Amino acid sequence: MQMDRRTFLLAAGASAAAAAPPQSDSQRRLRIAIVGTGHRAWAHIQVLKALPEFEVVALADPTPQNLDHAASLVGGKVATYSDYKKMLAERKDLDGVIVITPNFLHAEVAEAALSHGINVLSEKPMATTVDDANRMIAAAQKSGKILQIGQQNRFNPLYVKMNELVRAGEIGEVRFVNGNIYRSDWYKLSWKYPDPKTGVATNWRTLTHTAGSSLMEDGIHEMDVLHGMIDSQVTRVYASGGNNVYLDRETIDHAGLVIDYESGVKFTFNFCLYGQGAPRTVSRLMVLAGTKGIMTPEGKQVSVRLHTGGQAKMYDTKDAAPDVITARNAGPDQDTGTYREYLAFANSIRTGAKPMVSGEVGKAAIKISLLAEKSLRERRIVTWNDLPA
Repeated sequence: MQMDRRTFLLAAGASAAAAAPPQSDSQRRLRIAIVGTGHRAWAHIQVLKALPEFEVVALADPTPQNLDHAASLVGGKVATYSDYKKMLAERKDLDGVIVITPNFLHAEVAEAALSHGINVLSEKPMATTVDDANRMIAAAQKSGKILQIGQQNRFNPLYVKMNELVRAGEIGEVRFVNGNIYRSDWYKLSWKYPDPKTGVATNWRTLTHTAGSSLMEDGIHEMDVLHGMIDSQVTRVYASGGNNVYLDRETIDHAGLVIDYESGVKFTFNFCLYGQGAPRTVSRLMVLAGTKGIMTPEGKQVSVRLHTGGQAKMYDTKDAAPDVITARNAGPDQDTGTYREYLAFANSIRTGAKPMVSGEVGKAAIKISLLAEKSLRERRIVTWNDLPA
């Protein structure tokens, strides 16, 4: 599926929502429930508490300690449930459900909420299969409610500025793109799921059934924003990777990808789970090479270096998020992108506007990751049509 430029442009979406005047007293706070109250949800709660548009009224999670901690963060008289289905059946007052479960449950929970006529913001990846993604899209269409996917880097001012500069032709036509992730292993205290093969309780991010793939758990953010900047249809994907360090798991610990586009652009991406300690300039590298110059993010600035020489031109990326967000007291997941995606979600709920990060955008993101996984497992080049539309 090809994404047009408007899908990625944030200036008309999140930036407008961020700059909008406060809601009038006649517009009540939106009542939100969260399904899945683990580590990532704690950061979501801190962001939601900074937004007067929302009120967290219910939480659902089968793990008591996570549920209790999340409730303590929300404060007040938040309702708690061990079964999200019971919550959906009982709460007729919900304006939105936030899905922050392990990846394999995103589709199930989102479909259930949509079938109850409730708007949904689902964490990335949208789903672990294209078929599940299609069911989520169909459920949103049938209900007439909002389905937004939590690919929050699309709302990050740094990447918004990069996209604006690409669209303005500052580096000419983009012809080659490179991205990296060198990071540490997955969070050790993540929820444990019985390994389908052994029955042993196992970190869900290390199982294909529950995570989908390592590239869908991390890497998907960077690949998504760069894919959006390329603004062309993927034709072929080739990937090589596997497990060189963490040998006792299903999901991979490294990969190298080459993605071909109809426009002729080549996009290479490297992923490594044993890259802890790498400097930021390497660990989250992004480079866009065009016919006129090179663009890279440098801290909170974007640099453009023209082929004709001279000093780099530096572009600032202003961040108007509240201090409580930029302080990141809940860790790196408490980020500006998440703050801005909630502003956009509130705007879509109130106005009915189609989300910038729609189900179709989310599906394209998981399809790239799934094709890479298919390529490295089958040791062959795969095409866009090797997975369902």
